[in-house]
Amino acid sequence: MSADYFPLVKGAERQYAISKAQGQGLLSIEVLSVTTAGGKTVAKCSRTLMWNKDLPEVTEFEVVADASGVISGGVTEFKLPASKGTEWILSPRRYWIESLDAEVATPAGVFKNCLRVAYLIAEGDGGSGERYYAPGVGLVKIVENDEGDPFTHELISHSG
Repeated sequence: MSADYFPLVKGAERQYAISKAQGQGLLSIEVLSVTTAGGKTVAKCSRTLMWNKDLPEVTEFEVVADASGVISGGVTEFKLPASKGTEWILSPRRYWIESLDAEVATPAGVFKNCLRVAYLIAEGDGGSGERYYAPGVGLVKIVENDEGDPFTHELISHSG
């Protein structure tokens, strides 16, 4: 279920190093509260983004997980049950689950048996990307080769 690839636990925190053409940044995500009812889990989360020496940008968003998938801030992270080849479209991106046993290295460590979601932007004309979700940890890495604004997010620490 989603708890494997996207655990929602009150107080959990994830920190990511971000690399973009504009420079380096730090992204922190914290789960503020979690409620579960009727087979649906809703988590209120806080996102703090820091670029260079700018003031932090703090926003709140919601993550909803149920038997059909995980939606974060209104965007489908992945569909459930997780199975290789499952596809969905969020125009202009087309996503699919490419692997359930991917291995990926980040500054926080090497993660095995990851869910790997690949995607094309404008059917590949605008670029492509991949996201890795580690069991019991959640999102550990994003690599987006967007021709207009490529970036990477790599997990540097996690708790909870």
